[in-house]
Amino acid sequence: MIRAAGFLLIAGVLAFALLRDVHGDTRADSRGAGSYARPDAGDVGENQGAGGDGAARLRIIATNDLHGAIDPARTTRGNPVGGAAAMAASIQRAERECQGSCVTLLVDAGDMFQGTAVSNLAHGRPVVELYDALGYAAAAVGNHEFDWGLDTLRARMADARFAMLGANVQYRNGRDVRWIPDDTIVQRGPFRIGIVGVIGPETYGSTLAANVATLRFAKPAPIVDSLTRKLRAEGAGVVVVLAHSGAFCKRDGREACDGDVVSFAQSLRERVDVIVSGHTHTVVDYTVNGIPVVQAQSSGRAVAVVDLAPAADAKGITELVAEHVYHVRTDARPSSDIEAIIRRADDRVAKLVNRPIARLATSLSRSGDEYPLGNLIADAQRWAGQADVAMVNDGGIRTGLPAGTVTYGELFEVQPFGNPLRRMNVSGASLRAYLEQLVRGTELRTHVSGVVIRYDPTRRAGSRILTATLSDGAPLRDDASYRVVLNEYMATGSEGRILVRGATHSEQLGPTDLDALVAYLGSRPQPVQAPEERRFDAVGGR
Repeated sequence: MIRAAGFLLIAGVLAFALLRDVHGDTRADSRGAGSYARPDAGDVGENQGAGGDGAARLRIIATNDLHGAIDPARTTRGNPVGGAAAMAASIQRAERECQGSCVTLLVDAGDMFQGTAVSNLAHGRPVVELYDALGYAAAAVGNHEFDWGLDTLRARMADARFAMLGANVQYRNGRDVRWIPDDTIVQRGPFRIGIVGVIGPETYGSTLAANVATLRFAKPAPIVDSLTRKLRAEGAGVVVVLAHSGAFCKRDGREACDGDVVSFAQSLRERVDVIVSGHTHTVVDYTVNGIPVVQAQSSGRAVAVVDLAPAADAKGITELVAEHVYHVRTDARPSSDIEAIIRRADDRVAKLVNRPIARLATSLSRSGDEYPLGNLIADAQRWAGQADVAMVNDGGIRTGLPAGTVTYGELFEVQPFGNPLRRMNVSGASLRAYLEQLVRGTELRTHVSGVVIRYDPTRRAGSRILTATLSDGAPLRDDASYRVVLNEYMATGSEGRILVRGATHSEQLGPTDLDALVAYLGSRPQPVQAPEERRFDAVGGR
């Protein structure tokens, strides 16, 4: 039991049984998403009445990072996971179980649109239609809401009946971006609820630089403190913060959480009742600074539920009503209007997304610091750009692929951003300096093609590379010129500037990263075998 802002708090993360395919069997002593769900927990609303004093409760139902998952994705084993239907069915079940004992508030922590052909090809319209039908009150603006430019974001905000909030989004000169609201107040039964949305300052590096060139993302805590005072003065008895900023935790999201949202919660001086987190696609079910913080994975795989009950007296002393977590299966069906929205969205793009592209000899996951799928994508970009060397950032590789026939839609979900490719001629010295950036940290976050790098991670950053050998067996020469390919996001990032500054020639190519992957796979002997060899060789290992 947690007491927050004069309320009794009952928090949990709903989980879909479909996640057992990813995480293994559930454990009877844990709760959360996937394997974290407690199978004996029963329904969320079971025995959660209004409490001994008959007081109503507020149930906050929260999602995050749907990433356009109108349909379930397939795991590398071919099993369905997530999707709008399963998510919506879980939301509606939580609402039904609340009838007669509580009122509900449905919110989202951002990154709603970007990620699938069904959503992307309509610039997020199906997700807006879905969220409107489900009755969302508000959502935070996430970093990927900026991926299609400010005009498209404004258009989706105009379409939506729910508020899209970004209190710390400002112009470079510090002026507030008036067309992105800071907050909203909604009434649910006896509860007057203030909702604030914020986004992590790390947004600068997590979307294409050109998309946010006129914006800055201020530190959120002082802004939330100020808005919380304002909302309380306007009569809000509950304040909910939607923060597109995340954390990584141990023990099913309930221990040793660390990350930007934790630092944010610790920095707050005004009391808020709940923080709904996003961005890291993790399970967070944690308390920071007396504030419950929840996050429910991504792509419709889980739903977070927080119940608040009014305190019995001014000191906030009351009895625990009940606490439960339940999960639903992939065959759980939402209401017919939600099914119709999903069906219409699918029908619009079915011919394109269902087109078979290639056959894969084995499943391709994203596990580890270097994996065959990443090497395959880097090879595709080097092939498309007729280059000596290519690099691809791991953040642009969004999911794995199952063995067997893969469709255009599945490849789209691997590389949904449509990043243009950029080809440059650079000196060997500039290329070496860039490669040094790739091995400067404790983790590899980039895949390469056309070069094998042997390095010593114990040496001083900037001088770790021992040898860099090209695909023809020749060593990288500082005085030679090389043709390199990388995507526009990388080229305009901080690491890419090393190459851009020293380039003697630079051009944006016609194909995007997705175009290159589709064409490359189609050109290979079938079934396609992804390259298994390591291209980063750490002396003594990591």
